[in-house]
Amino acid sequence: MGSRRAGRFAPTPASQNRIRRAEMSGAPLGDMAARPSDVTLQGGVRDGAEDVVGRHTPRVEQILSAATRLFNRHTFAGMTMEAIAAALEITPSTLHYHFPDKDTLVFRCHQRGLAMYARELEHAAVYDVDALEKVRRFIRHRLAPSRPRMIGFSDLGSLSPAYRRMVMAARQRNVDTLAGLIKAGVDAGEIATSDPYLCSVGVFSVLDWMPYWYSERDYYSRQGAADMLDDLLTYGMLRRDAEVPTWPSPPDLSMLFPDTSAGRRELKRDQLLQVATESFNTRGVAGTSMELLAGDAGVSRNAFYYHAKDKAALLYLCLERAFAHETSVAEAVIDAHLRPPITAATAAITEVQLHRAFHLLHASPYGPKCTFHNVNYLSPDAREAVMALNRAIESKNRGRYADCMDAGAYRKLDSFFMQQVGAGLRNHLPLWGSLTAGRDPITIADNHAELMLLGLKPR
Repeated sequence: MGSRRAGRFAPTPASQNRIRRAEMSGAPLGDMAARPSDVTLQGGVRDGAEDVVGRHTPRVEQILSAATRLFNRHTFAGMTMEAIAAALEITPSTLHYHFPDKDTLVFRCHQRGLAMYARELEHAAVYDVDALEKVRRFIRHRLAPSRPRMIGFSDLGSLSPAYRRMVMAARQRNVDTLAGLIKAGVDAGEIATSDPYLCSVGVFSVLDWMPYWYSERDYYSRQGAADMLDDLLTYGMLRRDAEVPTWPSPPDLSMLFPDTSAGRRELKRDQLLQVATESFNTRGVAGTSMELLAGDAGVSRNAFYYHAKDKAALLYLCLERAFAHETSVAEAVIDAHLRPPITAATAAITEVQLHRAFHLLHASPYGPKCTFHNVNYLSPDAREAVMALNRAIESKNRGRYADCMDAGAYRKLDSFFMQQVGAGLRNHLPLWGSLTAGRDPITIADNHAELMLLGLKPR
């Protein structure tokens, strides 16, 4: 098993050799495991496990499938190789035979998920249908009941540099491929979006968010969830015959956080939580350590230990801070724009301003926005406290959507799925990294709000 060093899982020499061979080959990540029998004579991809596993043996696919579920449920930091082996009812030595260290196992789960996306995009592109239908088939195919579960693409900073580069490159290729399909649709008048690339990032954000909320024990079926998300992303929330208003100026965050009277100790604590939140967003719990945080903040470890006894306690403080700031932002925006009587214009402007406010919050001294992907790492009591805060926000959002539907501003949809689409677009903001580097945050916010409000289909 690889040793831990500098807050990351260090690959063994064997896995390092595999990384070097893969990087030197220049092969796309999704193609590294491909074989000719995976592709039909018509150029499509077969359904079932075979188009996912490539060179994987059934045992390796079984391990990757189970590890994906366990990582999604318990976080990358919350699972050990021994716990994964126990869940699979195999010996640790058997697991290490296939995956020499945890870094390699996490990477292979990411690789498997990215290969699924790549092949599902290929599958959708071969049909002789218009571009909008190709995008819809990609979405429906990914969400179909027969499809394997997707890994949550978080904590990439905890991977070794070589693995991280390969994952980010494969993510970029998938986003570019979908953006190409969307652009073809825009050029043909079959899809409406102001920026095909940002629209592609938005669609992937919604899909990537699904592992964190979907439950087989809830009131909806997997097929029902697929149908609802497909409908929402195609037709949007706003009533189809409603006129799209002109968007106002972005909100002023200084008006939302006017209190500057905090004492020196409170300000220092907030600065430390900013540093910790950024680390949890990028490195995850697995790649974050008090030593790394101290170096990031230019302080001693004791500065963090003064406020939190361990990483779990520090993560809770970061989440608590994030919920407080986001609740303040949401309430201020809603109070300012969604006043009775509700109209299609006020409902749409409120949604746009909320997206803008969260993007501005992320880049402001009151940010960064927290990803919430590591909530399950917390103790049961702390996790329940955070989930109670989350349920309160979700309840307010669903109430707002219900009010807008009752007023005839929005189409009649399931408010639960409206909430999850919005959460996917907002909660993945800290995880995009190089995918949106250099992009204007208001431009991104407007594009994603328009995806949610107006959908892909031209009005």
